[in-house]
Amino acid sequence: MARREPSPADGELIGRLAALGITVSAAQLERWRGLGLLPRHARTWLGRGRGSVSVLAEETVAVAAALGRHARSGRDVRWTVIAWYAEAGRPALPGELEVPEPPWPAVREALVWAMRRSTAQRLVMAARTAARGGEEEQDAFYTEAGRVVGCGHAGPAHPEVMRRVLEDPDAELDQGEDRRRRRGAVRLAAAAAMGTGEVGGEVLLDALATLMPGLDWTNVAASVRQAEESGEFDEWIRAGAVDPLSLLEAASAQEMAAARHAAVVLAGIGGLYLMYGLGMPDNPALARLRTVLEESGFSLVVAQMVPMMINPSGVVHALTMCLSPEVAALAAWLESVLAEEAGTGRGLLRLPGAEEEGPEAFMQAWIGHLHQLTNRARARHTGTAEDADAEDTDGARPSTGAPADAGPGREQPGQNTLRRLDENAGRAHRAGPVTRHNT
Repeated sequence: MARREPSPADGELIGRLAALGITVSAAQLERWRGLGLLPRHARTWLGRGRGSVSVLAEETVAVAAALGRHARSGRDVRWTVIAWYAEAGRPALPGELEVPEPPWPAVREALVWAMRRSTAQRLVMAARTAARGGEEEQDAFYTEAGRVVGCGHAGPAHPEVMRRVLEDPDAELDQGEDRRRRRGAVRLAAAAAMGTGEVGGEVLLDALATLMPGLDWTNVAASVRQAEESGEFDEWIRAGAVDPLSLLEAASAQEMAAARHAAVVLAGIGGLYLMYGLGMPDNPALARLRTVLEESGFSLVVAQMVPMMINPSGVVHALTMCLSPEVAALAAWLESVLAEEAGTGRGLLRLPGAEEEGPEAFMQAWIGHLHQLTNRARARHTGTAEDADAEDTDGARPSTGAPADAGPGREQPGQNTLRRLDENAGRAHRAGPVTRHNT
């Protein structure tokens, strides 16, 4: 059957999207309308028996653009909805289109669907089976848990370690850190499912300290010992266990929007934390943010938000984490720290002593430093270290460390990201004080 030509309004829509660099077909537009994701065009009557014409609304352009950015060949449309929902929670930069919200029923259906088919949910189900079964079921659980955790992301290295390796490629890494994190995740899952018969209090605390370093676990250790002595350790563990699927199914649109805001805040701060390890220039505001984050004990949790919020399959878990009051309080507290720094008037992305200000100068300094590291590494292989150092000194601006050809008129990769982070900090300050939570 031959496809019919798109309506004039659809033709205009396809052209508007093409101007934005987004390619969609008339069939895609019809499919999205059938799923209730894309509004149908309003019709205007011409009068005097001349019929009616479809009229393209600006809201329809914005919705189609969001769908088109995240649609992929062969991708289930529910992944597209999740990616769209995550993007709608990010503030738009000046000159960008505001991303409209997707329909809540479609969002809820997509999130629940994604969690049900996730490896994390399969691990929860395997743990429940193991808790009711015998030795064979428990062995099967450990096999599945080892496979799931072994394939998953164990978390990034500490930024100080990343920076040391970036500066000195011969620096040694602690290869056991990744194994300790994975082992800790399996032990936590086993404790939640099978209690004291499998995991004692000391082992559980070791796993928690590995996954959330920096926290003071003294009070928790005392509570664990008391629960073990009274024979209530199993109940103590189950009281703290969380069912991610149940959390998602029970969340309202308002609760999910709040969780999304918390996830966006944590991912932004986690990005700043990790980018220090990638050679990002430092200043007192960023140093304070890193110190506060590490003292909170949740630095690893926040750092993991960065890759999770990039991929739709990770977005589901990030939002579920942020439905918990503890993580939401952490996000509000860190957002207040950002607002305090914005209130000083110095800006978050500021180069101390620099002649030029703003994200552009900041990025130029970053790129300049990376060029120096590249030249230094090249010189190590060619035996021309002295020449490379001289070239770096001559080719950099003393005030910013940027290459001489990285002038303000040249757009550097990542400037939009840095500009968004700086704008978010200012927006948080303008919104007023945020209640500080102890976490």
